[in-house]
Amino acid sequence: MAVYGLIAHPAGHSQSPVMQNKMIFQRQIDAYYHKFDVQPENLAMAIKGLRLLNCGGFNVSTPYKTDIIQYLDELTPLANRLQAVNTVKNVNGRLIGTSTDGDGFWQSMNPNQPHENVVILGTGGAARAVIATAQQYGVRHLTAFNRPHSGWSQRETAVAYLSQGIGQLADLSDNRALTNALQQADLLINATTVGMNDARTLLTDYQVGLLPQHALVVDMVYRNQQTGLLKAAKKYQLLTQNGLPMLVGQGALSFEFWFNQPADRQLMAQAIEGK
Repeated sequence: MAVYGLIAHPAGHSQSPVMQNKMIFQRQIDAYYHKFDVQPENLAMAIKGLRLLNCGGFNVSTPYKTDIIQYLDELTPLANRLQAVNTVKNVNGRLIGTSTDGDGFWQSMNPNQPHENVVILGTGGAARAVIATAQQYGVRHLTAFNRPHSGWSQRETAVAYLSQGIGQLADLSDNRALTNALQQADLLINATTVGMNDARTLLTDYQVGLLPQHALVVDMVYRNQQTGLLKAAKKYQLLTQNGLPMLVGQGALSFEFWFNQPADRQLMAQAIEGK
């Protein structure tokens, strides 16, 4: 039986094993997907162990999406641009890293939903994956908002580079820039962990209310299916989406990367929802 899995810390909350094992069983593949909670000081040893087990592939989550690169043999062009990996495949003993986060996000959306003008909160690994794939899904202008920090200039350059010139970085505390961006947005994305474990939000109810009535509000958080941001959006009768569709989307693309056959996204979603 081939071994697949997830490397993260913490890993206990992950829904990936549920949906991946459901898909593996449905396709009658002789494999099993485990979750590995790896302490930071043990990452190198964990990768060595997976090589010895001839692991078929694995997902990579927080906090290892960049750190994992030094232990891989090859990156896809997208992963190289991002300098972030969330999926690894073992091909004849060579570990090849890619990223399915961005495509998984965009493919989880209704293609008929307008998304030419996008506001994204955060510039972490998942945000950068979404930014890097935005243009091919029809996004024409993207503004990423973040709080100023020591790596601001590098992030500013990264947003412009990854977005192929359609994106810019702005200060979250710049009320004029934020107001203008929200008033023109077709899509608002929270790509931070704010709201995962409590009712906190990065935007006030008033700021959420600046969005046009046709706008979609997406929160990548999936552990809390009704975050404060989504509740605020619903007060204004805006369309909302939590992080589960993206989780399924990136997981389905990982499955297809490993096994070279199509994944059943509906089946994977039902596995997570316990249906």
